[in-house]
Amino acid sequence: MLTTERAAGNFAYNSSDGSSPFVNERFSSSRGTGEAWSLVWRYKKFLAIVITVGALLSLLLSFALPAEYAATSAIVFDRNDTRPYEAVVEAQKQERDKSSMDTELDIIRSRVFMGTVVDALNLVADPFYNSYLSVAEPNALSLAVRRISGWFLGGEERDGRRSPTKRIISETAQRDRAITTLLGTFTVDRKGDSLALTITVRQPSPIQAAVVADAIARHYVEWTSNLKSVATSETIKYLRQQSDELAVSITKREREIAAFTATSDLTFDPKDDLLRARTEQLNEQFTLARVDEAGEWAKVNEAKARLASGGEEDIGKVVTSDLLTSLRTEGARLQRLRGQLTSKFGNNHPLVIDADAEIASNRKMILDEASRILQELENNARVASIRVKNFEQAVSVLQDRVQSRNLAEIRRRELERDLLSEQKRYDAVELRLSALDPDREQFKATAMVSSFAEVPVQPSFPQPLFIFGAGLVGSSLLALMGMIILDNLDSRIHSSRTVSAILGRPNIVSVPGCALKHDVAKETGSRLLADENSGLAIAARTLCLAWKTIDSSPGSKVVMFTSTSRRDGKTMLSVAMAASAQREGLSTILVDLSAGTVNAYSVTSSRGLANSPIAGSDLKHMVTRSPSYPFLDVLTGRPSLQQYRELFNALRQHYDLVIVDTPATDTAQDAIWLSAHVDSIFVIGVLHKTRQAALVDLVERLNLNHAFIIGGIINSAADHGSSLKRIDWTMARNMLASLRVFSLKRST
Repeated sequence: MLTTERAAGNFAYNSSDGSSPFVNERFSSSRGTGEAWSLVWRYKKFLAIVITVGALLSLLLSFALPAEYAATSAIVFDRNDTRPYEAVVEAQKQERDKSSMDTELDIIRSRVFMGTVVDALNLVADPFYNSYLSVAEPNALSLAVRRISGWFLGGEERDGRRSPTKRIISETAQRDRAITTLLGTFTVDRKGDSLALTITVRQPSPIQAAVVADAIARHYVEWTSNLKSVATSETIKYLRQQSDELAVSITKREREIAAFTATSDLTFDPKDDLLRARTEQLNEQFTLARVDEAGEWAKVNEAKARLASGGEEDIGKVVTSDLLTSLRTEGARLQRLRGQLTSKFGNNHPLVIDADAEIASNRKMILDEASRILQELENNARVASIRVKNFEQAVSVLQDRVQSRNLAEIRRRELERDLLSEQKRYDAVELRLSALDPDREQFKATAMVSSFAEVPVQPSFPQPLFIFGAGLVGSSLLALMGMIILDNLDSRIHSSRTVSAILGRPNIVSVPGCALKHDVAKETGSRLLADENSGLAIAARTLCLAWKTIDSSPGSKVVMFTSTSRRDGKTMLSVAMAASAQREGLSTILVDLSAGTVNAYSVTSSRGLANSPIAGSDLKHMVTRSPSYPFLDVLTGRPSLQQYRELFNALRQHYDLVIVDTPATDTAQDAIWLSAHVDSIFVIGVLHKTRQAALVDLVERLNLNHAFIIGGIINSAADHGSSLKRIDWTMARNMLASLRVFSLKRST
């Protein structure tokens, strides 16, 4: 059946756009019933093989496994659990809850308790539990496995039995092996909040299974009672030891306190208060001395700064004295005298010169007096600093004495607390010993055997029907998982929706296998489209209609066919579309650019495009007529890099439709770069053959040149076997071979 997929509103979609209106089915969140059934049908052989093999193996296993018998016994625990050895009164008698019963389950499955059962029943001598012992006669399955492993590993004799070897195994190792085997052959269960434990033992021997189940129940009751008795005795022994140690420790603590008090002089003495008072007084004096020191140094620094910046004019503002005051008064008088003399006699008069000398002498005396006063201030500041250091040393000595006495007091209180703690512990131990008397204590078992095991008659395992059903279900699930994994690993295209989603364009036509069932190798090219109702003829007409409808822009005449791999039917569909368009009255030419790669008869045209320049007058000398289609022009060969645009422009002037058949992208990349010169493109994909990654890569590279993809063509001929594939490609090769042979004859 041939189908044509068209969606209104999607034909105007430009394939170079980054968005796509279609959804890729592989990345869809769910699949419909049809897709699921198609997936199952595609892997039907794989599913049938896995399910059949799994069912047969489970059926064989159900009859090959050795029989096991289950024996069951039960233990019932008291509601209250007495523990006289517990130190806390509330814990000496507790009501059993879920956590305590879970603890009992863990204890009964412990290797310590299992060791007592193994020793009591002497299971080390049983070959079933001690696998180090030789088994008298193995079952058929074990014997078969041993023979196969011996055949691979060597050391197997002809009769199927391994040659005897001497091994020295310790008794401890044999006992551990018996304990491990016993742990694997029994289970302990509890129903809800019940205080009863059910013990189930599975073994090939029904009598031995019942014996082991009863032994586990009976020995557990005895073993737990013995544990309580031993725990109580150990508790009393420990308490007595602690009592003796605490008595010795108390005596030692008392002696330490007495000796430390005597050596540290920690008895009450009023000197403690005097020491603290003296420390406080020295701290106050030390603070005042620091204040005086800061004031003296501030005066010194201020005087130095004023003298350095202002000179003798600012001396009076910083320091004062009687001599300095009289000198300043005398200096003022001399200044007035000099002014009077200068006004009368001028600056060079002897009296004026004498006045200047007296003024200079006065200034020198003022500076000397200021320096003396400044030196006195510095001496006072140094004296204040020495007082501060002395106070600081005295305070430090007193603080050290107070700190040592405080540390000694802390140590004494620590010793007293330790002594009090030891006394309290001693009292608690003595109280516990007085309440716990092992001679009067009666240890009663808090559990009893409520049910002894019955010797089983029917085996509990294997159950053939259950194993067969489980194997069938498991193999089915395994087959489904394998199918899903294989499908996820398979990157081929299996539906037309995948091609549509990748291209971002609708699928123009789907060519089913029925369109390729003709024995084209025995027919000539002129009879290829003789039947108008054949699938190939309908596909060719559909491609022509799609081209005329979608690519309807003025001057759009060049159509290119491309695919990701060879043998995709690209050549066949291009020839079929060219023949159909020619028969409909369109002037059509087929440009075959894959002559160098696809040539069944190794024939190439001597008048190829690469050997002739492109010009309007020379175009007719390069075009040949098909022998199968007398009105179909064919142009073969490969043009040079500069001739693509000139070639297609020349062909647009002479023809209504130009069909370009390019090599597959896995052999050559001509289609990628030709897409910039053609008007529209058909992309061909083959179901169950074309890879999604290859198709995505082709579309992305075509979009680099802003190519216009009309749509996709689905070739489903691969669904009908390898013979149909060979017919498909043979038809295309024969058609091209006939065209090239005719072109060669005409050129020669």
